[in-house]
Amino acid sequence: LLDNTLTILWVVGLMNAINMLDNMDAIAALVCLCILITALVQFLISRTAPDVNLILILAVCGALCGFLFFNWNPSRMYMGDTGSQFLGVFIAYLGIRYFWNSAGHDGLFQPWRQVSITLVVFLLPIVDTTTVTINRILRGSSPFVGGKDHTTHHLGYAGLTDTQVAMTFGGLGAFSGFLGLVALRFIPVWRPLYTGLYLGYALAVFLILFGITRKGGIDRPL
Repeated sequence: LLDNTLTILWVVGLMNAINMLDNMDAIAALVCLCILITALVQFLISRTAPDVNLILILAVCGALCGFLFFNWNPSRMYMGDTGSQFLGVFIAYLGIRYFWNSAGHDGLFQPWRQVSITLVVFLLPIVDTTTVTINRILRGSSPFVGGKDHTTHHLGYAGLTDTQVAMTFGGLGAFSGFLGLVALRFIPVWRPLYTGLYLGYALAVFLILFGITRKGGIDRPL
């Protein structure tokens, strides 16, 4: 029952997180592409026999690359709810299949290892949604109503252009994916030190982005 409940919360949560992250040109597509490429590399280096997942990941990566050509600032094409929610469901499945359910080199499942890897790979959608939810609750407004108070918007208020914000999120997404692959392929024995380092990295990114959103106060108009 607990496993089923957590799975539903994970899938529904990521659907909404990617939908909320689709608030500025190229952001949602870049973040999802980083997650997809990480899952693709994990698939390839795990020497798993080719299956339909490989085709699906390659197809969605190709679609996102083509979409980014038109979605890059200034955008000529937009993702919309249907696209973002599909991506949310798809990467949620990949997170369960290739990160949460990934066994260590000894073939054993280590909860803190799984939590650390999954959190880091999916860090940006989680951080943005958490930040927006906290700030809106503090402001007394509903977390489910759209607005221009996301981490991406606040980076823009801090002086970055839309292109620079996209490159910042793309860089963070790529680096987080790299850390996930390092944990999956090059750390044979998971120790508490690694948990501390990975969770520390996640906390640092959250505090930096959350701090930027608080710099102008919680009363910034939506």
